[in-house]
Amino acid sequence: MNTPRLSLLLALGLASCASPPGDAQVDAPSPLASSCPTSELAFTQATGCMNDGSVEFCLPTGNEALLAHVREIAPSIEAGSSRGRAGCNLPAETLYFFPTGEAECVAHHGALVDAAWDKLCRIAALPEVRAIVPTWYE
Repeated sequence: MNTPRLSLLLALGLASCASPPGDAQVDAPSPLASSCPTSELAFTQATGCMNDGSVEFCLPTGNEALLAHVREIAPSIEAGSSRGRAGCNLPAETLYFFPTGEAECVAHHGALVDAAWDKLCRIAALPEVRAIVPTWYE
């Protein structure tokens, strides 16, 4: 067997041993999740879906680069028009909702799945985000 072919087979063999089959690293939480800034979150992962369908936070109005960054983290966020429970300072801040539906929760009013918790931790880590709170409609 020639040397380049042997090197390729050796590399492929080692790569196949690196992680077990089906071990998806795509859905693995980022290292930030272990150091989640929980002081900015008004809930835990276990109680993250105890709300009326979302959690909310404020972002500075007009900061398109920041909004684009947050949308990279959580494309499903939606803007609101009120102060919300997050207490946005209108018009300097805009209210945003992060949905807590079936894809984000293990059960209705249950815990957040790891991927949703990771996204919220990444958003909470942004210096512009003061707090992320449950949405409650009255």
